[in-house]
Amino acid sequence: MINLEWFRTFSAIYECSSITEASKKVNMTQPGVSKHLSALEGYIGNKLFNRTTRKLVPTEYGKFLYAQINNPLQQLEKVEYYSNRRAKKAKPAITIGCTSDFFKNELKHKIYAFDMYIVSYFAGEDELIEALEADKIQLLIGTKMYDSYGHEFSFLKSEELVLICSNDIDVPKDIQVDDLQLIKWLQKQVWFSYSNRQQEIKKFWNAKFNVNPKIVPRYILPSYSEIVSVLKRNTGFSVVPKSFCKEELRNNTIKMPLQNSENVTQKQFYSYKLKNSNLKEITLFMEKMKVIEV
Repeated sequence: MINLEWFRTFSAIYECSSITEASKKVNMTQPGVSKHLSALEGYIGNKLFNRTTRKLVPTEYGKFLYAQINNPLQQLEKVEYYSNRRAKKAKPAITIGCTSDFFKNELKHKIYAFDMYIVSYFAGEDELIEALEADKIQLLIGTKMYDSYGHEFSFLKSEELVLICSNDIDVPKDIQVDDLQLIKWLQKQVWFSYSNRQQEIKKFWNAKFNVNPKIVPRYILPSYSEIVSVLKRNTGFSVVPKSFCKEELRNNTIKMPLQNSENVTQKQFYSYKLKNSNLKEITLFMEKMKVIEV
């Protein structure tokens, strides 16, 4: 079988017209260069150079062979060069699990500045927890402090939750100061919820009224952005993170029907497995999220 290094050595001899100079170019000893040349000539059955007193002169077959291999060799050297560069500058890689809402509202403004390979995996939180357990993702960003052995949680941020509704709704003034009447009235309204767990609604309700809500949401939309968008055109209530509706509130396309004197917050966490071969990348990602400003 022919050795591609023979061609590389032959090309160096052709361009340098000297065994000595060629050996420097390919970083080999002179005997090594001579062996490559002899092996190539023996393999193809033709003499490639004539030796003069001052230099090596290519034969007609040598000229023909050089013309045939010069361009392919250059292409191979480019592949080798860029492959080595990529190997030396290997970037950390990680698969992140989060909701599409979180990506649109938070991550997309930051991660494109990361010098990392990042795969985004979108799903609901229950599915994301399963994906983390199954090693489909290495890092989960969510709101649930679930109970799984060997999983670590790291606080990310708190976000304010607000009660919002469509502009065509007015809460009767006479019941706004009567919690019992207000609860009854609110429970009769059309509600949009992020999930059947009603996590956001329950947090707001407990902070506002100190009781659990008795609400059956008519619509479950697993996207805060979509809930806000729907309430701009349809009648109903919901509780969402304020960061998802700031612009709509400012533009008066939806409203907050009650004075929000209670500071209701929802925490977000990173979660990951402690036994994880990507702990270095996970730590790097979390650190970069802290320092990169939008």
